[in-house]
Amino acid sequence: MREKVRLSDLSVLFICLSDDWGTTERRCLSDADNFRNIGGSPFLLTHEKSLLDFEAEKQDIPRLYFQGGLKGWRLKLNFYFQLQHILQKQQIDLIHTYNYDTLLPLGLILRSLTQIPMVFTFNENVGWKKDNLFDRWLISRTDSILTFFPNIKDLAEEKFPVPKRKIFVTGLGLQLPHLPLETQTKNATIKIQTFVPKTERDLKFIKIFVDSIIPLFHKLNAIDFKKNLIFVFVTDISWYNHSLYDELKRMILERHLEMHFSFETKDLSWGSFRDCDIFVGLPCRELFSELDLYALVTKTPVLLPRTSTRQQMIKQGKLGETYHPEDGRELKDQLFKILINYSGYLEGLKEAQVEFTNLHHFERYVEELHQHYEKLYTQRLRYTQKQKKLA
Repeated sequence: MREKVRLSDLSVLFICLSDDWGTTERRCLSDADNFRNIGGSPFLLTHEKSLLDFEAEKQDIPRLYFQGGLKGWRLKLNFYFQLQHILQKQQIDLIHTYNYDTLLPLGLILRSLTQIPMVFTFNENVGWKKDNLFDRWLISRTDSILTFFPNIKDLAEEKFPVPKRKIFVTGLGLQLPHLPLETQTKNATIKIQTFVPKTERDLKFIKIFVDSIIPLFHKLNAIDFKKNLIFVFVTDISWYNHSLYDELKRMILERHLEMHFSFETKDLSWGSFRDCDIFVGLPCRELFSELDLYALVTKTPVLLPRTSTRQQMIKQGKLGETYHPEDGRELKDQLFKILINYSGYLEGLKEAQVEFTNLHHFERYVEELHQHYEKLYTQRLRYTQKQKKLA
């Protein structure tokens, strides 16, 4: 009888090579922390002095550093040799990567290291190209692909040379409220919240949003809309430390909108959306964001940049609307639509609240992820032992 694998005996290398601080980076850090909490040994491979590095240091998670980027084969070969060195020095039982660009060099290494399973969490808005047969052969070394939403699973099935049975929807794994939530009392002022990440360095899309506000007021005045609007820019650091703060204030003052805008600092959690009436999302590289989810589980109608994933998530306009990221006129029209049909979106959100909470809740995600690790490691172990016997 085979001895049962214990996750607490394993070492997992978590790879996230990004200087951003978004949903994917936070998911990677949380996965490493949760694996340590059950007694396992996590190692995080990241860029030195990145935000992920700083946050991991706060949680005392062991880190290894990769020097360089991943664009182009020369840089991918650099990653290959650095990772090969790491695997020679460290005992690694499983690799979990969060970057599409790592799949080729990882596939090249792991073709000869058959005992190590590889998991890929897919949440990048990558530019697809038709891979050649060699690339497809390397990517097919991926043991499983984890996705946060059914539509992303469909994308993975279409694009990756990996059997469908190896692609899963795990949800996002967040601390979410216990249902039912009390309905917030809506007053004469509607609070429209927009999150500006601390890594945001470009005003392009924010400017499109701000420039849509005055035409929106004209359109609302034409129908004698009675409620006041307050637009709130939210970030998770002090605004005085945000690189865009001065430019953003100047932009608002130039348009004489200072009476309609405010700045707030809030934690990234569902509680930060309790006093929000409408959430407007800015474009990002990720296919799915926890900010969208926090809004939806607190029964907040959303206006999000259009992607197929977000269109499926809001159920074709039942829970909110989408807009083209560079079309300020459409942004204005869609926000107007939400404002004048507000009660209808609230009604749809009552039903969706339970569905989103069940799919994306923390305990469910962690249990499934660790079962996944155990299964993949066991399968690889048996495969390697069988190959040794045949040899």
